[in-house]
Amino acid sequence: MKMKRLLYLGFAFPPRVSGLFPELQPAGQIVETSLVESIRPHFEIRSIGVASVRVEGVALPSNPSPGLPNALNLLDKPPEVFHRYRSLWKLERAYRSWQKTGWQPDAIMVCNLSPIYNGFIRWLTRHARPLPPLILYLADSVTLGRKVPWFKAFRYRFKPLVYPEAAMLPFFRACVGVSVTAEAFFAPRGIPWLWLPNGCDPRRAIKPHPDQIEGPIRFGYFGALAKYTGLPALLKVFTARERAASLHICGYGKAKTKIEAACRMRSGLRFYGPRTPDECLRFALNCDVLVNPRPLWPGNDNNFSSKVFEYALSGRAILTSKVSGIDAVLGEKAYYFDEGDFERSLDRRLEELAAIPRTELRRRGAAIQERLLRHYSWAQQGEKLARFLERVVTPQSCQP
Repeated sequence: MKMKRLLYLGFAFPPRVSGLFPELQPAGQIVETSLVESIRPHFEIRSIGVASVRVEGVALPSNPSPGLPNALNLLDKPPEVFHRYRSLWKLERAYRSWQKTGWQPDAIMVCNLSPIYNGFIRWLTRHARPLPPLILYLADSVTLGRKVPWFKAFRYRFKPLVYPEAAMLPFFRACVGVSVTAEAFFAPRGIPWLWLPNGCDPRRAIKPHPDQIEGPIRFGYFGALAKYTGLPALLKVFTARERAASLHICGYGKAKTKIEAACRMRSGLRFYGPRTPDECLRFALNCDVLVNPRPLWPGNDNNFSSKVFEYALSGRAILTSKVSGIDAVLGEKAYYFDEGDFERSLDRRLEELAAIPRTELRRRGAAIQERLLRHYSWAQQGEKLARFLERVVTPQSCQP
């Protein structure tokens, strides 16, 4: 049987490029790369990337950073009117060229709802015959299911290629979402849905081994430093009292200078600069408990904290909220706090874990790692996604 063709519209850099920009979407880069590669055995794939920096023609360092061999790389940065319409024109031209040479996708999967891809989807519906089924890969959305204030909706009307999500969703035949709670939006509308909360690569897992950590328990965090991650709130809770523990932070983002300064002022805090995904795993080996303080922040119900998969690869114990179905992935061996009672619950859990023997923490961490490697490898997630896409492309196969 001829392998079906899939066009993927996303945001991943080409291989090695992310090593040049360590603070640009490191989490999304590894997730998108792994997602697409996981279904490559099942589909003939061409991928497109959109970035806020030019990636064509740059001198690439010798590094193993992940990426996709994109058929086309597009640019979205100020001035938006020029770059967005130019990128849209390049994408339309490339699509016509592929069709002329006999490459017609059987399906198109689009990562999130963004200006250039929204414009392309609307162009496709007017010009593509046949129109391939469109599948939304919902990795993040701040406004899905929420009413946009009138003044913001009015302002968006003047932004190039920006369309309300409510106006774009009817174009899609199915949705793959990373958050389990997002299903409540799609299921009542009869839109086929697959929950796919990312995955992990067993080759990157750190095998349990004796370590040399002594003294008070070390809590750790790595990832973005923005409010939506809960890191500023974690700092507030952690420093609200004297603790027999320390907190080690490895992160990136606009708040880096502010948080680094705050860490210098407290003896129990230590800050580390941005690191590659594999370097973050090695950073985790110097911690006892990795904290994912994901709060009930607008939009967090439509994304998934990919760092819990990275945390699990390190084999360390994990303390986390349950936002977006994290507890269904990590299982009973993880430690949880109540995001609905954020500060009080997190404070109580930090105190409890600071008194738990390291042997128990290591046992819990190893159990979480074993669970995710067994049930959430990218190979397994790719099989699941491929079966779902096949049903969307050939819906008659779903008939009894």
